[in-house]
Amino acid sequence: MMTADLILREHHLSTLQAELLRADGTEHAAYVIFGISRIGADPFTHKPRLRVMVKDVLAVNDNEIKSSDHQHISWSTERFVQLLARAEREGLQLGIAHSHPAGPKRFSAQDDANEAELVRLSQNRNGADAILPSLLFTGDGFAAGRVWLSPTSFINLGSARTVSSSWRTISFDQEGSVDNRALARQELALGPEFNQAMRHLRVGVVGAGGTGSPLLQQIARMGAGYIAIFDPDHVEHSNLNRLYGATMMDADQGSKKVDVARREIDRMGLGTRVATFDTWIGGTGCRDALKSMDLIFGCTDDHDGRSLLNRLAYYYLIPVIDLGLALRVTERHGLTCLEADGRATVLEPGCACLLCRRVVDAGVAAEEALRRNDPVEYERRKVEAYVRGEGNPSPAVISFTTSVATMAVEEMIQRMNQFRGVDGAIANRVRKFNMAEDFRPGAKKEPCRVCGSDRVYGIGDVQPFLGRAG
Repeated sequence: MMTADLILREHHLSTLQAELLRADGTEHAAYVIFGISRIGADPFTHKPRLRVMVKDVLAVNDNEIKSSDHQHISWSTERFVQLLARAEREGLQLGIAHSHPAGPKRFSAQDDANEAELVRLSQNRNGADAILPSLLFTGDGFAAGRVWLSPTSFINLGSARTVSSSWRTISFDQEGSVDNRALARQELALGPEFNQAMRHLRVGVVGAGGTGSPLLQQIARMGAGYIAIFDPDHVEHSNLNRLYGATMMDADQGSKKVDVARREIDRMGLGTRVATFDTWIGGTGCRDALKSMDLIFGCTDDHDGRSLLNRLAYYYLIPVIDLGLALRVTERHGLTCLEADGRATVLEPGCACLLCRRVVDAGVAAEEALRRNDPVEYERRKVEAYVRGEGNPSPAVISFTTSVATMAVEEMIQRMNQFRGVDGAIANRVRKFNMAEDFRPGAKKEPCRVCGSDRVYGIGDVQPFLGRAG
């Protein structure tokens, strides 16, 4: 059985509430343009999912309304047909939203009949694959949603999530509070709503090494209901100084990092469901899993992987928190000094991307892709000095990798709970460990075509995937 959910930016939710819940107390309506994410198999349920993402909200104007009162609304569909042409041209879907200011918090029989006609009109105009998402608001706010697949069938939305500086979860499934003694003290600090949100959260962690390992320990113990772990590497002896749970036997046997991570989470016994992928995230086998996530932590140190996650955050409205740590040993006045810089960067609409923050080097990313896809050609170019060599291994200290993981988790908590206040979100934080100070570096004044344009925000499925060549 297919399931469905919704992601929208906070300002789109505010716009919908302002347009639909007016002081006059009558029903109002709006057109909504959606991007679509079709997920063949959710990594935890193995069932298909449909995710719709709000791209634009357009009010139904007063001159289009034929009649309305506190219990009904009727409007001309002439503009609906015009917007269907726009949706087809841009590879998007057209839906509607309307209000029941005084209730009920469910779709009426008249809504059923009207929306069935609209989806019939959509499919006659744009083809059998056209769908019709429909959102319902009451005086209490966002009350229900569904996606029509045909004039006779629809899927109810299970939840809606907001992105921006505030990550809120609106659940349409009636469920009680989390009853878990292990989270009782966390509830005292962050509230029952936080524990409830964590239980339903699908978290992806790309990289189960130095920063990914302590991060997995933390989010699992915070009650994350679902965790997907992506890492193609095996445990080596040089990993044991920072890989939580890894043993000398794991290094001797070359255990997969994802298997060690799963083993440690399962041992906690907290009910977290884990899916693992021991391959590079750019493979087609990872796409459904990545698209299924509600939040992703980027704990990889390769530029090509970061570049992919960078685009994913904007195309699919899935927030990505990218982690980085640089340790350098230098000589100053005859003394050996350690410089340690940790970074946590949030990627989502409204935040500068990794290219604009000069974290990702497109040239290095291309070299990494060449090494992975055509190792013979890569070695030839390396000999001829057209590409860089691998270089020496980087220093690593567990206290610093753990601190960076904690910086990322703190930013997750802020955006779900606002413990620093409503304006406390930090899009890019760099910690200078040797100076005991945090900084907030800026980005390029002119943002790129990925993070600086509404065009890709929430556009969802395109060909090629994420607009990436190759």
